[in-house]
Amino acid sequence: MNRTGKMRRSLSCAGSLLLIVLTAAGLRFFCAGSYRISTSSMSEAVQKGDFVLANKVRSATNPGRNRIVLFRPPSGDAAASTLLLSRCAGMPGDTVYITAGGFRVGRRWFPNVPAPLRLFRIRKDVRAPLLDILKQLEIPCRNVSEDMQSLTLRLTDEEERMIRENLPSIVKMELLADESASYAFVVPFDGYVCHPDSISLKLYRDAIRRETDGKVSVHDGKLWMDGREVTTFLFRQNYYWMLSDGSDEAVDSRHLGLIPESSTVGNVWFCWFSNDRKRMFKRIR
Repeated sequence: MNRTGKMRRSLSCAGSLLLIVLTAAGLRFFCAGSYRISTSSMSEAVQKGDFVLANKVRSATNPGRNRIVLFRPPSGDAAASTLLLSRCAGMPGDTVYITAGGFRVGRRWFPNVPAPLRLFRIRKDVRAPLLDILKQLEIPCRNVSEDMQSLTLRLTDEEERMIRENLPSIVKMELLADESASYAFVVPFDGYVCHPDSISLKLYRDAIRRETDGKVSVHDGKLWMDGREVTTFLFRQNYYWMLSDGSDEAVDSRHLGLIPESSTVGNVWFCWFSNDRKRMFKRIR
């Protein structure tokens, strides 16, 4: 074989190898991904340390009802934020019923989080140091609202204890009776028109702010934009209600609220390695 033939053969092999690499990379980036589980939030289905495959192809069943889904916190940087793992309890258009004891979606009952969220009120003049403490302790700002004299937010009992230990002793945090302990809401979908009230705004507020790039505000239980009260809002994205299987490590919609479709990675469907040999090469449900 002459030099020209060898060069053509080398180029052909290099081209084939490049095509294989690009195809594999494309499949991994767009279709599937391998992930190592670093939490016990779904220990009944997958264990900490398991290596799993996630289906990243969008469809009507991905994310799917009652499937285990990988997703990112909706307020985080999509490229850098930690991936979370929960079961998809509520699909776009579902009605979620919330009571003091848990959640019901259709005929399925989900027990409440082991550390329930309670509503606390604190003086508004300590807002800045309070936010610094929340950041330092890595406690999320949940359902924060304020009036002329105070602000309210939702915390677990343990989080409230940690904050008290870091605030001056003269600052008081008041536990409020939660009038919205039992209510229902619709999981928004692209094209859903909601009529927000003081209760539903606690669930919809963050999603509405993200969809409007922060151009709305909430005062006195009402939604405002450009100085005018807004009585309806049209959602432009599908959302999901994620619930973990009751672990103390769980971080899901009970803490983060509605999860937009843009924050989801996809269904987790297969375990390809586990320290428990019985779990290896098993489909995850």
